[in-house]
Amino acid sequence: MTRNERIAILGGTFTPVHNGHRALLHTAFQTASHDGAGDGHVIVGLTDSVVAKQTRSDPDHAAQLGPFDDRRDRLDGELTKLADTYTASYEIVRLEDTHGPAASRPDADALVVSPEAKAQRRAYELNETRAANDLPRLEIHTAPFVVAEDGTRISSTRIRNGEVDEHGRLLEDASKED
Repeated sequence: MTRNERIAILGGTFTPVHNGHRALLHTAFQTASHDGAGDGHVIVGLTDSVVAKQTRSDPDHAAQLGPFDDRRDRLDGELTKLADTYTASYEIVRLEDTHGPAASRPDADALVVSPEAKAQRRAYELNETRAANDLPRLEIHTAPFVVAEDGTRISSTRIRNGEVDEHGRLLEDASKED
C-alpha cells in the first residue's frame, strides 16, 4: 500500500449484516476509493466478544452474536461482494478495545460512523485522543440511517427480535399475507 492511498476505518459487530451495515460499508469504500494515485484501503474492525459485552446496553445481546470466526466469515462474504464495485482493498481486524486501529494508525485518513449520537460522540473522543498523541485528526464520514418499511431504522436488535429482515421488510406483515 502506498501513502497515496486513502485509508478509511470503521468498526462494529456486524451481526447480522443488514442494509444499515451495508450503507456503512459503502460509505467506507466510497471514502477510500478516490480519484488520483492509489486505490484506497478499508479497515473494518470486527468487535470481539469481550468488547461486545462492554459496549452493549444489554450485555446479554453479546451472547447472541455468535463466535467471532463465524461473524468474520459472514462479514468477509459481504465485503468480497462490495469490493468488486470499488477500487479500494479491505481487511478485517479484530477489535479488542473500543477505538481499535483508528486511535493509533498515523496513516489513517477517515473514520466512518453511523449517525447515532453514541457513534458520533466516540468519533469525537477518538479524534481528541489522536490529537493528544500528536496524530492528525481523522475526517469523520457519517453513513445515513437506513429505515425499514415502517420508517424506523433497521437494527440488529430489530432483526433478532423478529420485527424486520436484513433488508427492513416487516416480518409480521409477511405472516399476515398468507
